[in-house]
Amino acid sequence: MTLYIIIIIVFMLIGWILTLIDNGERNFPYGLIGALIGVAIPAGLLIGVIDGQPKAMDVYQGKTTLEITYKDGIPVDSIVVFKDNEK
Repeated sequence: MTLYIIIIIVFMLIGWILTLIDNGERNFPYGLIGALIGVAIPAGLLIGVIDGQPKAMDVYQGKTTLEITYKDGIPVDSIVVFKDNEK
């Protein structure tokens, strides 16, 4: 997850730098490319990251299980994950 955030930030910075290449005149291709790199690619990456997480319907259909972390016999954390044969 952290890797995706770093990649998104890098693409946004590249897009921002490309939009700054102006030299006092409007350079349409650089602005368009900068907008695509700075917005479209990070949005696509975010959709890809979100798509891999269990949804409420997956839980309802029995495709997920609950993993509970115990410390000294006391549950301290839980997470919903896909079962081994799903997704």
